[in-house]
Amino acid sequence: MHFCWIRLPTINTSAIAIAQTCGSNYLFVNVTTRRPNSETSCVLLPGSGTPSFIVHESVIAYQFAREMDATQLALLITSGSPIPKGTCSMAVITQIQQGGLVSKRLKKRYKTALRAFLGIPP
Repeated sequence: MHFCWIRLPTINTSAIAIAQTCGSNYLFVNVTTRRPNSETSCVLLPGSGTPSFIVHESVIAYQFAREMDATQLALLITSGSPIPKGTCSMAVITQIQQGGLVSKRLKKRYKTALRAFLGIPP
């Protein structure tokens, strides 16, 4: 699987694909600036394989995770699209996935899908 990040124009946020959930659906999690009340299951710092849009300490906001269909994604990530997009290192994806497994804010159905994708028994 090719993991990517994309800027979602409809909600003005950046999201990273961390798992294929079923068929052509993918689980995306939001990246946001770290604030005092942020969940810290996964903290990302600039550099070290993080996406280029991360320029200061950021966190994954698992409570805003969403599934997107490949057809929806194809419309957003065409080569001529002005929407920013790119890839993440596997080390960063693994860090985000592991954070999702321990997050208290990731919905149960997404945590179940993530476990299945990673081959972790229920």
